Amino acid sequence: MITASKVGSILSFAIAFAGISPVFFWIEPFPRLIFVLGFLIGILQEKADRWRIKNLYFNLLLLPLFIWYLLQYSRNNPVQPVVSVLTIMLAARLCGEKNNRNLMQINLLALLCLASRSLFDLSPSFLFWLALLLLLIPVSLVVLTFYAQDNGIKFVRAELNRVILSAILITLVTIPGMVLLFPILPRTAIPMWTFLTPSSVNSTGLSDKVEPGTTSSSHTSSRLAFRAEVQKQEQPPYWRGTVFNRIENNNSWSRYVQTLPSETIVYSGNSMLQTIYPEPSSSRIIVAMDAAREISLPRIRTAPDLVYEYPRIPTKRMAYTARSFTDGVLSTRADIRSSFYLITPSNLSERTLQLAKYIQKNARTDRERLELTEQHFINGKYRYTTVGLPTGQDAIEQFLFESKQGHCEFFASSFAILLRAAGVPARLVGGYLGGEYNDIGGYYIVTEDKAHVWVEVYIKEKGWIRTDPSRFAINSEAVWNQQKKPDMILRFRLLIDSLDYHWNRTIVSYDFERQVEQIRFAGNKLQSLQGITKISWLVPLILLSATFAALTILNSRLHFLANSREKRLLRRFKKIIKKRFGETVEIDNKGFFEIASATGDPLVLEFCNIYAASFYKDRKLERYELERLEKLLGYISRGRK
Repeated sequence: MITASKVGSILSFAIAFAGISPVFFWIEPFPRLIFVLGFLIGILQEKADRWRIKNLYFNLLLLPLFIWYLLQYSRNNPVQPVVSVLTIMLAARLCGEKNNRNLMQINLLALLCLASRSLFDLSPSFLFWLALLLLLIPVSLVVLTFYAQDNGIKFVRAELNRVILSAILITLVTIPGMVLLFPILPRTAIPMWTFLTPSSVNSTGLSDKVEPGTTSSSHTSSRLAFRAEVQKQEQPPYWRGTVFNRIENNNSWSRYVQTLPSETIVYSGNSMLQTIYPEPSSSRIIVAMDAAREISLPRIRTAPDLVYEYPRIPTKRMAYTARSFTDGVLSTRADIRSSFYLITPSNLSERTLQLAKYIQKNARTDRERLELTEQHFINGKYRYTTVGLPTGQDAIEQFLFESKQGHCEFFASSFAILLRAAGVPARLVGGYLGGEYNDIGGYYIVTEDKAHVWVEVYIKEKGWIRTDPSRFAINSEAVWNQQKKPDMILRFRLLIDSLDYHWNRTIVSYDFERQVEQIRFAGNKLQSLQGITKISWLVPLILLSATFAALTILNSRLHFLANSREKRLLRRFKKIIKKRFGETVEIDNKGFFEIASATGDPLVLEFCNIYAASFYKDRKLERYELERLEKLLGYISRGRK
């Protein structure tokens, strides 16, 4: 047998562990240490069952810490002080006295610690810890209910199993309600965890400048940039982000919008619909498959060169759909202002100018000049690399004529400079190339190391044509067409990523706008079902009836558990007597020994002797007595002598 207080204490440690684990590595080292010490001290006290520290002493000891963290609270630091105080309070309760009230406080503090995780991050692991707490806390509440009625109550194994089962049923019955309420409850425009804590996201791999020659090596990050739900493409897709239209004398490309020429894009061909889930970043650029005609985000800014931007840095997870035309050509309704896209640095080297003049002289049209420039890169034996890069003011010249190795910024920048110097309008485009396709979830995983730069060249009567000079590198196949073997580790990683993707899609990014879409969708469906037969309404009716039946069964089970084991044995005893002896034995308004005398059964007499010894002396039956009574009832029901 185990006492209810012991069960409650064990559950309190499990609940505290489940509540603090999701946020443990997000809090500062000192409160983290305090919690570990409090947890270990509490376990030692439970084992020794002595030298418990009074809560009053603990509160006085921790009061300076609370004041310290209160002083740390500010607009720029609103989260850490609050979470630190919650952690310290939880540690204090774990190693202090554990009465019914304190155990309830541990449950509440653990829930608050779990909720504080959303102030830092809301990953799928949050759901695991939440589910664990939703199983543990109802068990604790049921146990504490018994404990509040009788602080000396003890459970045998069978009774404890029933308590746990009933608590699990409580949780299971609430799940349909939670699922029903989630899509219809009101949503705020800004999530609480974003409103309370300043943005701390890293900048994206998509830069606002292209600066070849600044470093001798390029370091990339495998951090996730976005996921894109779209059918798998035959070739690695280009994800268009921004356009760099101005180059300085230091070979630095940037985006200039003050005098950006107006142009009208004419769309033709087949379109591709995709849903994109970007990771939080400090960039306002909206990325979509090259090139997007429309993006389903309110209040976005659209430039004539098809660069989409948020009006301000986004502060929450979101999702948007984009419709793109992926043939690599942006046709224009009229000619563009070519002079804007023909500006070149004033300090171009003589060798670069001579190469540009050669291209211009040996080709009659802009199309032929583009082809001649491409041919130069194909025959030039250029190599793609991220180390040993040319540096300095003449980095482009070094790349073109000496080292002949560099990354996409060198290829695209030198290619566009040659075209501009040869009289062909050109601009750089920044975005991403390719990505890993997750066949399990049906989407692309695009990481920061997929950030890429290519060129758009304007050809009269054709429009802007996408060309990627990096593809002309002699080792381009090895760089861009890396195929990973579908081993077990890769499949497992894609499965985990798929779970994370669906979590963000269905939970985190489910905002007010998607809620309105769901309501409209449901309204349209209801209008289309006006002529449906009454049989279709049986499904929700059956579900409602099943939920009501489950609640009724749960209520009866809780009522059953609310009675002591002794009372349940007595009710069972009377039921067996009535069933076996019928009307020959009248048990109403009769005492134990009168019933035993009327039956003349020695087993009934033994049962009455054991039960009466406890009942009339106002004491609880011992464990061995309860086990004997259980056996006697079995013998009596079977008529065994």
